[in-house]
Amino acid sequence: MDMVFSSLDDCYSMYVKYAKECGFSVRKGTTKTNSKGVLHIKYYLCTRSGLYKDKKVDTLDPNQKERVVRSNFSKRTDCGALLCVLFDAGSWKVYKFVEEHNHELVERPDKNFLPTERHLTQLQKHVIYSMSKLNLGPVKAFNVMKTCFGGFEDVGASKVEFKNYKRYSMVFVPFTGINNHHCNVTFGATLLASETADTYIWLLRVFLKVVGSQPKVVITDQDPAMKKAIFVVGIRLCNSTNFKERICGVVWTNILTPEEFESEWEAVIAKFNLEDNDWLSDIFALRESWIPAYYRMEQMSGLMRTTSRSESENHFFGQVCNSKATLVEFMTHYETAIEAQRHTHRKNDHESRYKRPQLKSSYKLLEGQAVDIYTKSIFCDVQAELIGVADCINQRYEDQPDGFVKFYVNDFQQPYTSLFETNILCMAL
Repeated sequence: MDMVFSSLDDCYSMYVKYAKECGFSVRKGTTKTNSKGVLHIKYYLCTRSGLYKDKKVDTLDPNQKERVVRSNFSKRTDCGALLCVLFDAGSWKVYKFVEEHNHELVERPDKNFLPTERHLTQLQKHVIYSMSKLNLGPVKAFNVMKTCFGGFEDVGASKVEFKNYKRYSMVFVPFTGINNHHCNVTFGATLLASETADTYIWLLRVFLKVVGSQPKVVITDQDPAMKKAIFVVGIRLCNSTNFKERICGVVWTNILTPEEFESEWEAVIAKFNLEDNDWLSDIFALRESWIPAYYRMEQMSGLMRTTSRSESENHFFGQVCNSKATLVEFMTHYETAIEAQRHTHRKNDHESRYKRPQLKSSYKLLEGQAVDIYTKSIFCDVQAELIGVADCINQRYEDQPDGFVKFYVNDFQQPYTSLFETNILCMAL
């Protein structure tokens, strides 16, 4: 009684050690808060406290899934042993302690079967992970551990812990960009236990710390919000009018300036009498974060077409993993996927380095320099542009000192446009 601890973790650790010496296990119990909503009482109980409630099963009900009543043995004995701590003056003080148990305590040879004694160490987790690469399952890993440590009781965990080395219902979040071959590239990934704002704030801070610099643009889907939009705006409005066509024409274009977008948006909202729609008002307030008109000058490399990129990334990882995989299996499959992605990137680099395309445009010098500068896939886009402008521009060039060439380009279909001049270093072809 009256022992003082600086934190609840210290208190729990002490009681667990005490329980191990005595021969029982501990579980965390209920908490109580004061009038200000601040936690000030915490209970720690014997794992055999309380009683299981009997589950009534009607074996004559044809719709009842559990048709057979099985006898289940319970370890619960309604044991009253406990430790209770009270927060007082900045520390946690033991103010209630019940020592007596209403059941036999576990003898020393069997203490390895106690729940609090069955856990995996970092070494054991590493062994399970390493053996999975050799296609050896958790049971074989357990047997190896038993041999290494000298016996089952010395492993510190059972086969169950080895087989249950997994995490469930976690959210996989990959960070995907576009490389110089117009292909998806995974910068990194994380597994989240929840999708709260605080979780994503933490995630983005960690990502920023790892990358070292803030990206110009971060794009994520807004799938839950879009589902809400369909519900709020109404399916009938989209099906019976051209609302969807009008709103998409305003939103998904980089032709409009920000001022023109705002004017067109207000016109659509007024035409369909949606001034009082809260959701549309909310997303309009966030327009600078998602409307392409505000990113007209940024090189997006096709990122605004997020649906296809996202579906491609999901398919890529879906080929090597599934939602029922253990954490160890997932990590192994993830590394396999990333290895395949890197192999594809090296293959594309090789082809860009050693394969030269046929020059097709009228601007052999520019096109030849583009071959040396760009990758194969990017060059195809540049070549298409050069071919496309061949019939609508006039150009001439003059040799300059130091190996530079001055190009003069203007659009003869637009006679009032100014002449464009640029100096380009002439590289050996």
